[in-house]
Amino acid sequence: MPGRILVVDDDLLAVRLMTLSLESEGFLVSTASNAFEALRVIQTEQPDLIVLDVMMPDMDGVQMLRHLRSQPTTSDVPVIFLTAKTQLDDKIAGLRAGADDYITKPADPREVTARVRALMLRSKRTPAAKQGRVVAVIGAKGGVGTSTIALNLAVALARRQTPTVLIDLRPNAGTLAWQLKSPVRSSLADLVALPVDQLDSRQIEKSLVVHPSGLRVLFSPPASFRLSELPVANVGALVRGASALADVIFLDLPHLMSPASSEALRCSNMALLILGTDPITIACAEQALSLLEGCGLAGEAVALIIVNRAPTVAALSIGEIERKLQRTCLGMMPLAQEELAAGERQGAPLALSTTQTMATMALQELIERVRTRILFREPTGR
Repeated sequence: MPGRILVVDDDLLAVRLMTLSLESEGFLVSTASNAFEALRVIQTEQPDLIVLDVMMPDMDGVQMLRHLRSQPTTSDVPVIFLTAKTQLDDKIAGLRAGADDYITKPADPREVTARVRALMLRSKRTPAAKQGRVVAVIGAKGGVGTSTIALNLAVALARRQTPTVLIDLRPNAGTLAWQLKSPVRSSLADLVALPVDQLDSRQIEKSLVVHPSGLRVLFSPPASFRLSELPVANVGALVRGASALADVIFLDLPHLMSPASSEALRCSNMALLILGTDPITIACAEQALSLLEGCGLAGEAVALIIVNRAPTVAALSIGEIERKLQRTCLGMMPLAQEELAAGERQGAPLALSTTQTMATMALQELIERVRTRILFREPTGR
């Protein structure tokens, strides 16, 4: 399929001629008459290429392009400048701003269409240079707070200007949309229904929801939709495709192992195992570690995060848990039910809180340790 093109120009006749030419070649065309209208279209339609006029009111094309290049979701979208400015200095300024091509007016729509097609083909041949680190977050058993930990870690890294994607790989029981108070317009179900050869980075990008923190999220299907199981090949393609979209890709995995979960783990660089301090959860963690090792994640590729439930007589200390499981614990998160519930009511994860409490301070310390472990150690999985 040729792809979707956005034409941005305040000259309505020029827009009409270009639209006709592009549509005759099979392209889907959206239009905008100014930069602010274009940015709204980009957010909802995510075009594959943009033809952008330079001389526009309020925000000119160069300013708009600089904005696009500064955003993770639009930083690599091909852009062709179309302008009446013919001076060499103007061309240099456009190219320095990040334009992929520069056409001066008056331009024959057939030339514009030919350049669009050439640039589209070139961008498809260019392999993704970015390979982010894939971090699987999985619970030793159900109910230990895996999704809450994954969401807070992902939001915190995104807020620290680390391009981050969070993927909910629960076929029908995900809570991330509920925790963020976000509608589910596109979900995991839409992607796993595609043929594997169509499940590329650009297709995945279109299904991600952008949170105000900068985090991009792929939600699990809504409660009304039931997936009995995720296709293994699609899950592998999804994780590999997502790894080209960000520096860190968190996978929120169900605790019950399945062929799809095993494939996701085999595609991961490291795993964070979430557990409590009680003996039953520790026994489940021992079994989980064996399963992770079978997926190629062992030794330094696995770290522990403890969620401290109400203390009991039988609870183990961090040191005892580390010795028993032979793994490093990156931190302990207090349960903090009231604070978590307050954040969930507002769709605001605890990591965004500016209030200094025992829970927020413990979480910030945990975030820094996880961030260091992910970004500043050589990847050991995959």
